[in-house]
Amino acid sequence: MSLSSQSPQGNSDPDLPTLLKIKTQFGNPAALAEWQPGTDHCGWPYAYCNQYRRVVALFLENVSITSTLPPAIGELDQLRTINIVNIPGLHGPIPDSLGKLAHLSILNVMVTSVSGSIPASLSRTNLSSVSFFGNKLTGRIPTSLEKLPHLTFFDAANNDLVGTIPPRLVHGGTPDRPLGLKLSNNRLSGTIPWLYGIERYIMEFKVANNQLAGDASFLFGRRKTVDDLDLSGNRLRFNLTGLEMPRDLLFLNLSHSRIYGGVPASLPESRVVTLDLSYNELCGEIPAGGRMGWFKAEAYGHNKCLCGTPLPPCASGHY
Repeated sequence: MSLSSQSPQGNSDPDLPTLLKIKTQFGNPAALAEWQPGTDHCGWPYAYCNQYRRVVALFLENVSITSTLPPAIGELDQLRTINIVNIPGLHGPIPDSLGKLAHLSILNVMVTSVSGSIPASLSRTNLSSVSFFGNKLTGRIPTSLEKLPHLTFFDAANNDLVGTIPPRLVHGGTPDRPLGLKLSNNRLSGTIPWLYGIERYIMEFKVANNQLAGDASFLFGRRKTVDDLDLSGNRLRFNLTGLEMPRDLLFLNLSHSRIYGGVPASLPESRVVTLDLSYNELCGEIPAGGRMGWFKAEAYGHNKCLCGTPLPPCASGHY
């Protein structure tokens, strides 16, 4: 499929042999049967050309391919978008050759059997958005990715990654382009880097079900714009009592951790519509007002000594 049918005179279609090489490295799957010599590669499915007949995007979703990711993808030097989604038969590593793609801005490899480490070579691209959700990746998140000047979204949830969270993996959020960091369901350890606390514009920060410890109170604050905050299933320990809820917060999950203190008085004044504070060490009376009536007892269960609606009333004079 072509984004434009125009072609400059004398163009030799340099991407045509590369696409055929990619097909071969994919194992010549039936899904790419239309990728044939002598036909217009800008009319082939899954590959998209610009007005100069250069391939700028690959979209492969829900196709039957059993192979490794082709290193030849790194030879498509005008490539800006790679979207490879829901191909369980895809296995092996992410090729280091993708680091040669100087124009690559969006990289999605999701719900596959791709394994191995995240290539440090990706720091040489122009990535602004990355998703490795639902693969079998191992090893550490390369700190070299902090060098990417425009990386505002990074999702590597549901893998088997270890080590710490790089302090500036995503950075530079703006009102028009807030940050997103999704690392849930890995084996990450250490503390949550405090630098994320000075990023004002964060749309979602989700690090559930890792082995993170320490204080994460710096993620809260009235002037923050985080919409979805999920810190559940870690070993975090901080006092929740006096924290101000971010002004745009809608979803808050702090369950299954070691958080102590009381339910913040700022919570009734917030916009939160989904709440889970269960399985912590919270104590005291649950504040009333606002949307607090929406939350069921399960949102507060298995704490130290919480009381008040929707839990049993507090004992007179003490908790």
